[in-house]
Amino acid sequence: MAHDISAAQPSTIASLHQRRVVAGLADDAVETVSDLRPRGRAEEIEAVLRETHLPALEEAGYIEWDRETDEVRPGPNFAEAAAHVADLPSPVPGPDPESADD
Repeated sequence: MAHDISAAQPSTIASLHQRRVVAGLADDAVETVSDLRPRGRAEEIEAVLRETHLPALEEAGYIEWDRETDEVRPGPNFAEAAAHVADLPSPVPGPDPESADD
């Protein structure tokens, strides 16, 4: 079930990593922290998510994060954050490292 992502202030989740968390949850594409790791610098990005972005989103009530299972789900204030994502420009996707060998 997709979540409604319709209106609020973009500065709340201006970070690319925070947008990725909220957008992934809104699209029902994220259930665990592993789902948030893009190809390439996975360990580096996961560390930044765990140390900075997931705690900030959890503190704001945008997500609920179970550190034991690594499950991430919408929090009580998720609709507010999801509304911000709809107003932000999408990041420009980089090259797919797996397609470089083709």
